[in-house]
Amino acid sequence: MRFNKAAFTSLIWCCLYPTSAFQTISTTSFRMNSSNLSAVGKHGSASPKYSAGGPKVKRVQKDKEAAVVSDSADSNSRRQLLFSLLTTSIASATMKAPVYADSNTPIATSTFEEESVANAFKNYVGGKLITPPMDPRLYDVFTLPNGLKVILCSDPSSNTAAAAMDVHVGAASDPDLVPGLAHFCEHMLFLGTKKYPDEDSFETFLSANGGSSNAFTADENTVYYFDMTAEDDKKLSEGLDRFGSFFTGPLFTESSTNRELNAIESENAKNLQSDVFRLYQIEKSRANNLHPYSKFYTGNKATLLDGTKKNKVDLRSELIKFYGKYYSADVMSLGVVGPQPLPLLKEMVLAAFSDVPTNESRLGVKPEQSWAGKIPPFLPGNNSIIPAQKNIVEIVPVADIRQVILTWPIVFESVEDKEAQFLDKPAFYISHLLGHEGPNSLLSYLKKQGWANGLGSSTDAELSDFYTFQVSVQLTEKGLKNIDDIVEAIYSYIQMLRDDPMPRYVIEEVVQLSELEWRFLTTSAPGSYAQSISQNLQKYPEALTVAGPRRLALREKDNVLIDSNKPRSGFTSDEQYEITVESIGKLVSKLNVDNCLLAVVSKTLSSKAKKTEKWYGTKYNVSPVPMAVLNKWSDCKKAATLGIGYPRPNVFIPDEKGLVVKKPVKDVDKVNKPVPFEERLKPISPPTVIRDDGEGGKWTVYFKQDEKFGQPKAYAIFQLLTKDVYATPEKAALASLYQVSANDKLVEYAYDASLSGLTYDIQVLPRGVRLTFGGYNDKLVDFATYISRKLSRDVRDLLPNSIDEFERYRDEIRRALAGFDVQQPYSHAIYYTNLLLQPKSFQYTNSEMRSALESLTLSDLEKYVETIWDSGKVEALIQGNMNEREALDFVDAVDKTIAFDSMPATEIPPRLKPLPVPETVPNEAPIRISTAEPNPSNPNAAIQVTYQCLDTSEKSHVIIEVIASIISEKFYEDLRTKQQLGYIVSCGVKAASTARLLSFVVQSSVAPTSRLNGEIMKFVGEVKEKFLEPLTDEQVSKFARALVLKKTDPDKKLATEATRNWNEISSGRLEFDRRQNEAKTLLTVTKDDVISYWDEFVLGKSGKHRVLVSEVIPKNGAASSKSPAKTYIEMSQLGIDDVQTYRTDREKEIE
Repeated sequence: MRFNKAAFTSLIWCCLYPTSAFQTISTTSFRMNSSNLSAVGKHGSASPKYSAGGPKVKRVQKDKEAAVVSDSADSNSRRQLLFSLLTTSIASATMKAPVYADSNTPIATSTFEEESVANAFKNYVGGKLITPPMDPRLYDVFTLPNGLKVILCSDPSSNTAAAAMDVHVGAASDPDLVPGLAHFCEHMLFLGTKKYPDEDSFETFLSANGGSSNAFTADENTVYYFDMTAEDDKKLSEGLDRFGSFFTGPLFTESSTNRELNAIESENAKNLQSDVFRLYQIEKSRANNLHPYSKFYTGNKATLLDGTKKNKVDLRSELIKFYGKYYSADVMSLGVVGPQPLPLLKEMVLAAFSDVPTNESRLGVKPEQSWAGKIPPFLPGNNSIIPAQKNIVEIVPVADIRQVILTWPIVFESVEDKEAQFLDKPAFYISHLLGHEGPNSLLSYLKKQGWANGLGSSTDAELSDFYTFQVSVQLTEKGLKNIDDIVEAIYSYIQMLRDDPMPRYVIEEVVQLSELEWRFLTTSAPGSYAQSISQNLQKYPEALTVAGPRRLALREKDNVLIDSNKPRSGFTSDEQYEITVESIGKLVSKLNVDNCLLAVVSKTLSSKAKKTEKWYGTKYNVSPVPMAVLNKWSDCKKAATLGIGYPRPNVFIPDEKGLVVKKPVKDVDKVNKPVPFEERLKPISPPTVIRDDGEGGKWTVYFKQDEKFGQPKAYAIFQLLTKDVYATPEKAALASLYQVSANDKLVEYAYDASLSGLTYDIQVLPRGVRLTFGGYNDKLVDFATYISRKLSRDVRDLLPNSIDEFERYRDEIRRALAGFDVQQPYSHAIYYTNLLLQPKSFQYTNSEMRSALESLTLSDLEKYVETIWDSGKVEALIQGNMNEREALDFVDAVDKTIAFDSMPATEIPPRLKPLPVPETVPNEAPIRISTAEPNPSNPNAAIQVTYQCLDTSEKSHVIIEVIASIISEKFYEDLRTKQQLGYIVSCGVKAASTARLLSFVVQSSVAPTSRLNGEIMKFVGEVKEKFLEPLTDEQVSKFARALVLKKTDPDKKLATEATRNWNEISSGRLEFDRRQNEAKTLLTVTKDDVISYWDEFVLGKSGKHRVLVSEVIPKNGAASSKSPAKTYIEMSQLGIDDVQTYRTDREKEIE
C-alpha cells in the first residue's frame, strides 16, 4: 500500500480501547510528541522519518466516535515505517506526493555546483501560481528586500489565521561536537526575545487569542508555526510581530539555556522506548560516518552538556554562533493564511519580518553545499557504524512487531537530476505498484503463502543529496522463517517492472486519480496549510508552491512546467508520458540487490542480537548476506510464475457523468467573502428525518443534501443497534477477529475502490455494528451494497479458511493487545482514567481482552457471525451529493441486502452514561488508581488528575472551556518551562457524554508521581488567586470570544460536518446547532461565572467535588518509587485488581 493501513490500525485501537466515548474539546497547552513519522512537540523533535505536512498531534487520546468518516484525500496516508506499530496511538497523516531522485550507484558521483544549489529550478520556464480549481482563496508570492520568501493566502471565510516559518537548516548541520544543537536552538527561540523578553510571553498572548504554537526540527529544515483567532487585525499584526521577533532577536539567556537542557533530556527519555526512533537510528548508523545523515539528531544531556564540557565548548556561545550563521533571511520561507485581504496581510508581514537579518558572508550559500555531492551518504565496507549494503541487520524491537525492510538509498546525480525527480515523481508510480493490494499483487502472493499480513512501499528519508525508497512487509510467524523467499518475491516484482513494459493504462490511472483528487481538493485548516505552503516554497518553483506536492507530471516538456490548474484525465502529451516512463525506468534500475539495506525486525531475534546501538540501546545483530542468497535474489524467479502481475484496470474510477454536483452551492456569491459575526451565530441547516419506522420499527434515517461544499461525494453511516454483539469480553474479542478477517478478505475487491476515493469501515461497538461508506457517489451505492452483502449474507466468505488463517488473525490481535504494555506511561494513565469513567460493557480491560482472545476457536467465530446481523434497529445518516429519493433508495438497497428483523425497543442497548466519580470533601484524599508501568525499560512516571463535572447545562459546558483556555498555558509554563518536570505537560477539557472533564497530564523522567501530584495540586490551589481573580470581565470576554470564533469557524470538508451530525445522532442529543448555541452562551460568561464554577466543581467550596487521580509508577530510574499494590483496603485507593469492583459499584449510581 502507498501507504494506508487505516482499517488495521483502527482495529488495533479498538482492541486496546474498545470504545472511546470521550472527545477532546480543548488541549491548548498540550505540548507532546506522538510516535509518528513527523515527530513533533513544543518544542519539537529532530524528526525521525520526516514527512512534510505530517500530523502534528496535540492529543493524549483518539476519539473513536469523532472520526467516523474521512475525506478520501486524507485517507491516502503517507507510508509509515512501522505500519503495524502496535505500541502507539494511531495517527493518520495527510497524503503528500513524495519527492524523488535517482542515481546509478550509492557512491556519489554528483556534480552539485554551488551556484546551481543556490538557484534552484533556474532552467525551468513557469508561469503564475497554480491553485486548486475549487480553492476560492487569493494568493500572493513575493520576496522581501532581505531575501525572505513569502506566500500569503487570504481566506475571508475563516475566523483563524496561521503563520509558519521554514528555516532551511536542520539537524544535519549540527556541529560534530554538539549533536542536537539545531533541535536545541528550536526550543530556545520560544523562550523570550529582545522585544518580548518574558519566556511565556508568546504563549500567553496566543492563549488569550484562541491560539497555539509548535515547531519541529528535520534533517535540513526547522519549521516554526502558530495559529490564532483573527477577528482583530491589530491582534493578528501583534501575533506576527511576536513571531517575527524569533528571527530578529532571540535572547538565549543563560538561565533558560541551562534549564531547557532538561526538556531535551525529557524528550529524549520519552523516545528511548519508541521503535520509530530506534529503527531510524539503526538506519542512520548504516550511513557513511562522514555524512551528516549518520548523526544523532535529537540530542540529550550527554551531548549538549557533558559532551560540550568534555570538549571545552561553551554551549550558549555555540548556540548563538549556530543561530547567527544559519538563521539568515535568504534561507527562510514564510507562509501566512488569514481572513484579512492580501494588501493588509502584506503590510503586516513587511512590518514584522523586514528586519530579519541576512548573513551577508553566506549569501546564496545553503548548508548542504558542504556535503551534497562531496560526501557519499552510503558506502560499502567499513565506513559506517553498522555495515550497509549486502548485509542484514536483525533488530530486537520494543513492541512485538515482525517486519522485513528493504531500503534503497537513491543518490542524486546532480541538482538538475534532483529537480527533475521532484517534478516527475517516479517513486509515486513504483510505490503504487509494489504496494498494491488487489488481485495478482505482490501482497496477494505473500498472503497466499501465509507469510505476510501487510505491505507498504514509499519514499522515506529525504535530504538534498539523496532519498531512500523502502518496501516493508509485516510478517507472520511463518513469514519470519521465509525471509529469503519474501525478498526474492520483491525482486521478482521489481524485475517485472524492469523487463515487462508497464501498461500505459496503469500509469495513466495514477495520474487520473491524482488529478481527480486535485480537482475536488478542499481547503484545509489554516495551521496545517501555512506549514505546507511555507515548506513547499523552499522545495518547488514558485508557481508550484501549492500544486507541487499535490499533482504528478509537473513538466509539459523537458524544461517547461505545467501552467494550468485545469484537471487532466491523464498525460497531456506523449512527450509528457515518455518523460515519466523514462524517469520511472531510471529509478527501477536503482532498486537492485547491490544497493539494498536489508533489516529484519522481531523480538525472537534477541538470542542473536549481541550488539547495542549507542543512543537508544537497541539490540541488534549484523552479518553479511551469503553470496549464494544474493545471487538467488539477482537471478530471481519470473513474477508470472508466482502469479504476480500488473493491476487490472480500475473499474471504480468515476466517469464524468458521475461527477455532476446535483445541487449548486448555496449563496455562491458569498464564497470567500467575510462572514459577519452575527451571521456566524446562525445555525446551519440540520439533517432531516426522511424515514422513521417508529419505536419498534427497523429504521430511523437522517438526510442532508449538500449545498455547501459543491463536491460529488456522499457519506452514509448505518448503525445496527443490537444486543449481545459486545456483551462479554469474549464477544468483543470475536468482534475484533471478525473485523480483521473481513477486512483481509475484502481488500482485493475494495483496494481499487479506495484508490478511487471510495471508503468503507466496519466496527462492532458496544451498542451494535456500524457500517460507514463514503466517497464519490458515482459508484457509492453499488460499492456499499456489495460490501454489505458480503458482511451480512455471504459472511462465511469473509471468515478464515483454515485453522492456520484463524491463528494468523489471532496473532495480529494478540500482538496489538500486547502492544499496550509498551505504550507511553501517560497513555497508560489516561487509559485507566477512561476505564474508571466508563461502564464495563462499554470498555473491557486490556487483560480481559487478552484472556478472552486465547479462549476462542474458529468454531466460536463461525457461530458468532451467524447471528450478528439478525435483528435490531438502524440509525442512519446520509449526507452529501444525493437527493432524498436517491437516499431512500440507498436505504432500501441496504435494507434488502442485510435483511434484518426489527427488535423491541426495550432490547435496544442503552446509550453511554459516564460513571460518576465519588464525591470527596476538599481535604480528603481523592479517588486514586496507582499502577505499575508495565514496561520495565521505560523510566518515565506519569499522572493524570481529572476533575469531573456532571452539570449538563450548556453554560457549565462552556465555562469549563473558558477556564481551560485561561489556565492551560499557565500550567504548561509552570510545570514544563519553569520547573522542567517533564516534556509532556497538558491541561485540557474532554467531553464524556453530557459530563465534562478537566484534566492535567504530566509525564516525567526526573520526578516521581508524588512530586507530580503535589505540583499539580499546588497549581490548582493557586489558580483562583493568581489567574482568575486578577482578570477583568473584559479579559474573560476576550477568552470567551476567542472560543466563539473557533466554534463558529466554517467547516472545510463535507466529512467534518457529516461526522459532527452523526455524533449528535449516535449520542441521542440531536442538537445539530450545538456549536452556535454554545457560542451564544459563551458571550454571556462573566468573571463571576468563572470563579463560581472553579469554586464549586474544582475547589469543592460547596463541600464536595469529584476528583480522580491516575498515576503510573516506573520500576526504574529517577522517577521511580515504591511499586504499587494490586489491591488496596482503602476505599479511595485503587490498584489494578480493584478496577472491576469499583466499576461495578459505580454502575449502581447510574441504574
